[in-house]
Amino acid sequence: MSKPILSIKNLKKTYPNGVRALKGVSFDVRRGEFLVIIGLSGSGKSTLLRCLNRLHTPSSGEIIFHPQASTRDSAVLESATDIATVEGEKILDIRRRIGMIFQHFNLIERHSVIDNVLHGALGRTPTWRSILGLYSHAERAKAMGFLELVGIGDKAYYRAAQLSGGQQQRVAIARALMQSPELLLADEPVASLDPATCHVVMDYLRKVNRELGLTIICNLHFLSLVRQYADRVIALKGGELVYDGDPQQIDDAWFSRIYGETAKEVHVN
Repeated sequence: MSKPILSIKNLKKTYPNGVRALKGVSFDVRRGEFLVIIGLSGSGKSTLLRCLNRLHTPSSGEIIFHPQASTRDSAVLESATDIATVEGEKILDIRRRIGMIFQHFNLIERHSVIDNVLHGALGRTPTWRSILGLYSHAERAKAMGFLELVGIGDKAYYRAAQLSGGQQQRVAIARALMQSPELLLADEPVASLDPATCHVVMDYLRKVNRELGLTIICNLHFLSLVRQYADRVIALKGGELVYDGDPQQIDDAWFSRIYGETAKEVHVN
């Protein structure tokens, strides 16, 4: 069994309005796995992901990150680090090492597809070079390689606005890969897509996971997708972890416990 890349211990998050979004969540994330988080809207899924890369600051608890320091050019994080307590430059380094894909693609629509992907290298590119678009040949080749990986190399010089929603999400995946992350977070990456396109995007996320060996943590709504793509699933309910295990073992009883007695499962074919 692979070593953990993250160890989350008693993680809590209370917002200023008093809402307790996370109530002591604990679990490990193994290096190289495709972990999916499920639960009702408001269960704490998005809050959890945003705590993992410090878009939100946890109220208490630990997020121990075990980076592969030997594969990185940064000396900011050299050993196991508690993401929950880092400050300043270390937060920026965490966000470079932990990529994120959002439900809404957040592309610059008037820019070309390849330029949007190259924006993923901003954390390692001098500001003046990025403003002028002076990316190196190696960076452009790398961006093209990631576009080929997600099946849209032929769209590299289209404006992002010309692409379909599913294609734009694949651009967002390629952009995140340009960071050379050790961990990739995906917050409801197919929630705004039609069912057929959902599978295309999920297929490419799985390809990234398997071919690059990249650890992925993904929030999803549909159990039919979870059962097809997840190595492991955790379920949140009211900010607490209520299930951690094999997605194939979520039967009707578990579904009712996670989603409520009146909920009905919707399948994405």
